[in-house]
Amino acid sequence: MPVFIAMKAVLFRSLLLLVFLGVLPVACCLQATREYAYLKELFLELADAAGTPLTSGARTSANEVRLTLQFRLDYVARGAIGAPFTGSAQAFQCAEEGQKGLKTAVAAVGLTSTGLFNGQAAGQPLNAFVRCTIGRNGPDFPLAQLADSLNTKKWYLDRRFEPIVLRISPKPADNARQQFQVRVRTVDAQQLTQTTPAIVWD
Repeated sequence: MPVFIAMKAVLFRSLLLLVFLGVLPVACCLQATREYAYLKELFLELADAAGTPLTSGARTSANEVRLTLQFRLDYVARGAIGAPFTGSAQAFQCAEEGQKGLKTAVAAVGLTSTGLFNGQAAGQPLNAFVRCTIGRNGPDFPLAQLADSLNTKKWYLDRRFEPIVLRISPKPADNARQQFQVRVRTVDAQQLTQTTPAIVWD
């Protein structure tokens, strides 16, 4: 019996040594990872085609203006914490927060103006005048497809930090004073709304 106890003690010490050396990986996440993300806040930046910011009262004669959208995300559930040991490259890595994408899907993304815009009354959708891109080299697509793009896991995992650009054109022929509003609505009827500065586009 004493020999058996001694062997168990030696084995236990050996396992501890392997853990500290990083040879034997240990689980690093001691609490549940916040697996889902949700859209917490929306930020807008308006610029002309050359990238010059358009602030309140700015005047532009560009053929198009560009509205950049970025989101601040938050996460569902408690965060993970690290293990008390750090091993070699063989050690496990904690799962990234929000790894499963958006918890609540986006139902629609809409753009309107507070005034008349090329025949569209104030507050009416301007989808026909908008093309979207995600990132600097992404393909362009209609505004109506932006919600579906945001709901993909690829957007969250690979492109969530890249700017979403709405290219608005042509220049309004019926009302130079423009102020745009973006609404992002989720399937549970939550809504993020932001309004650009008022500009003169003539």
